[in-house]
Amino acid sequence: MPRSMRALLAGRVGEPVDVLRLESRPVPVPEAGQALIRVTATPVHASDLHVLRGRYGFSPEFPAVGGHMECVGRIEALGPDTAGLEVGERVVVAAVPAVPGPPVAGTWQEYLVADTRRLLPVPDGLSDSSACQLAVNPLTALLLVTRVLDVRPGEWLLQTAAGSTVGRLVIQLCRHLGIRTINVVRRRDAVEEIKALGGDEVICTEDEDLVRRVAEIAGPAGVRKATDCVAGVVGAQVSQALAPGGEVVVYGALSTHRQTDPAALTIPLQARSVIYETKVVRGFWLNRWFATATPEDALRALSEVRGLVTDGVLSIPEGRPFPLERFAEALALAETPARDAKPLFVFEGGRIEDDR
Repeated sequence: MPRSMRALLAGRVGEPVDVLRLESRPVPVPEAGQALIRVTATPVHASDLHVLRGRYGFSPEFPAVGGHMECVGRIEALGPDTAGLEVGERVVVAAVPAVPGPPVAGTWQEYLVADTRRLLPVPDGLSDSSACQLAVNPLTALLLVTRVLDVRPGEWLLQTAAGSTVGRLVIQLCRHLGIRTINVVRRRDAVEEIKALGGDEVICTEDEDLVRRVAEIAGPAGVRKATDCVAGVVGAQVSQALAPGGEVVVYGALSTHRQTDPAALTIPLQARSVIYETKVVRGFWLNRWFATATPEDALRALSEVRGLVTDGVLSIPEGRPFPLERFAEALALAETPARDAKPLFVFEGGRIEDDR
């Protein structure tokens, strides 16, 4: 085993391309209850970049290795008196820091140590591209639909940003569970794509009134459950479109991603709707879910996601591989509108082909 490894470190808060540096670091040593993982692939999420900018819900202690979400790799060593897993086993690392909770190692490095309770064995038949993306977006989709909102077969679920990664996974999951979806998109050219994916109804805010269309689709009973990751005016319209007593869970704020003023990060709700129709608006953040879920519950949910992916119920688009040396290109792709693939950092032994 080598004594040193490569890692992408940020020395301070700032624009990622400016503050990240490729450096050499000692390979860490696992303690009791930990495993040393040789990383083979790890994604670059937009949220990873917001962490480095100081615009996310937590801030690591700098200097910090980038990547605070997930990766796939193999166990190289186990800490003292650590049982339940084996050296050589291929695992997904759920590296999402619990908030509040202890720090978690960044994934943009060749080796990392992780709590064995955050490791999920995965079959060799599952590609690195799919495996390294199991623990964030598919898990979020599963939790929103089946745990947070507990949507039942036959019910309507209204969701914004249906063309996003989570939105597409929600459509696939709801189709599997017999849940009907009303999907909000902002471009007319996305409508047929969402229908082809299995979305029951699609509303395009480019030329349709969201509130009126929901009423036309759902009828007098209305829609009682919704998810929103846009916030702003669209989030307010979703709340307005709900039936009395309905609930919208906000898990993102895509409309505010370039805002730096906290006062601009808003959802302009109608007080009458909240008071007299007793509608509920609440948030969901995966980091806080990891803080409240027991390790056993977290692994059960991750195991369910693994099963849905391996059975073909959920499809994770193939990522585009980059070596660490080309991190600037990977970061740029991560924030490219309507990109065709998520950037992945791939290390020696990774099994992803780049056909570009």
